[in-house]
Amino acid sequence: MEQSPSQRLEELIRERARLDIELERCKELVSVLFVDIVGSTRFYDEHGDVEGLVMVQKCLDVLIPVVEQRGGTVVKTIGDAVLARFCDAEGAVRSAVDMQRNMLERNRGRPPADQIHIRVAINVGLALLKGNDVFGDVVNVTSRIESAASPDEIAISPSVYEKIQHLPDIPVRQKASGVELKGKSGKLDLYAVVWRPGESAGPAPPRPSNEQLFKSTGLHLGLAELAQSSRVRSSSSRPEPLPSSASPNKTMLFGGPEVEAAPQVGVRFAVVRVSPDGSLGERFPLDRPGLVAGQKGQIVIADDALVAREHARFTQLGDGVYVEDLSSLPGVYLWVRESCRLKDGDILKIGRQCLRFVSPAQNAPAAQGVSPERTVVLAAGPPNPEPKAAVVRLDSGDNEVARYELNKQETAFGRSKGTYTFPDDPYLSTTHARIRFDQGQYILEDLGSTNGTFMRIRKRVLAHDGDTLMIGKQLLRVLAE
Repeated sequence: MEQSPSQRLEELIRERARLDIELERCKELVSVLFVDIVGSTRFYDEHGDVEGLVMVQKCLDVLIPVVEQRGGTVVKTIGDAVLARFCDAEGAVRSAVDMQRNMLERNRGRPPADQIHIRVAINVGLALLKGNDVFGDVVNVTSRIESAASPDEIAISPSVYEKIQHLPDIPVRQKASGVELKGKSGKLDLYAVVWRPGESAGPAPPRPSNEQLFKSTGLHLGLAELAQSSRVRSSSSRPEPLPSSASPNKTMLFGGPEVEAAPQVGVRFAVVRVSPDGSLGERFPLDRPGLVAGQKGQIVIADDALVAREHARFTQLGDGVYVEDLSSLPGVYLWVRESCRLKDGDILKIGRQCLRFVSPAQNAPAAQGVSPERTVVLAAGPPNPEPKAAVVRLDSGDNEVARYELNKQETAFGRSKGTYTFPDDPYLSTTHARIRFDQGQYILEDLGSTNGTFMRIRKRVLAHDGDTLMIGKQLLRVLAE
């Protein structure tokens, strides 16, 4: 049966949404550096094309090796400009300082007409990587920052300053507040690295606000949706979490009250291993970007076969910790401390049960003779039963072994009480969690369970003080120092 234009449009919109989600999952947090040769157009006009090309090439011969020495990758040269990317902001900033100091040394003793000056811009944000190339809004923002930079200056975004503010040998000053960047909505605060030997920087600027960090990284658009939890405050009452001393006869994975207060400015974070009895074990300060937890890494978990070689990466960002799932299949799970909206495909863990949420759209019956993979609009006729959401239980191979319909306003799960019970699971509380239907959305809530309710993150999440994550069978808690 041929689809109508409206049906084809609906299918295209759904496919575009799916592709957008997949693209977001592939993004990584990278540092992007732009360096531009100042006055190259004037030099071409005054000396001609040949001498202009020679000048630019000599300059590039100085700049490009510096990028590589600091662990960066030159993405491309664009006329008299260089675009490079780094895994960490510190490497990008130190590369920029080396560039400016090399230019300063090169210009020493030369007449002004023969001097070469550069301006550098650096930003940290989400990007798509393909080979050596880098794509995404982080590149556009870095380019706009470079346009706002002055000759001989290293201009950096709030997200870069957040990463390097603890480095005593790289002083930073406030460059400007509320700068409008061409073609970008919102205003951005800019900072400048003081790189000249002996130059005074004055008092260090305060830490950037979360809003500024999210604007510069691109997380203000994508993170809340991709963080999996999409947390919403419950309008109904929910039980208080059990204290860590509760249920001494059960295996206590973790417990304790919720931590709602944001850490104070200047507070650093640590990732702490949680023992089976709920006590805190080894601490790993986030004193540098990108601490990796896994069979190999800075947080070594070698005694768990469900932990990947490189399973998760932790980086402080403002008053939270940016957590990335590096594991693909095993996944990283976040303890649900607040009510959260469910989306199709979300994977939950309660006790030993692994459940996948299936949205009503996925349950809708397909028209006769039409592939179930295609989106259709059913013609008017006898009303079909309204499709309901469901959760399916998965085995260790990710295969569906049972299905539980969510056909009530509220569906509860527990060991001995609830709509669906799992009496053989000792890690479940009597009534453990519930999914309720509220204003067209399905909301997941933990009911004060002893061992918690977890939701798998979609590639990345911003965790806060007191949040607990599960990788394999190991619990890691984010705590303010």
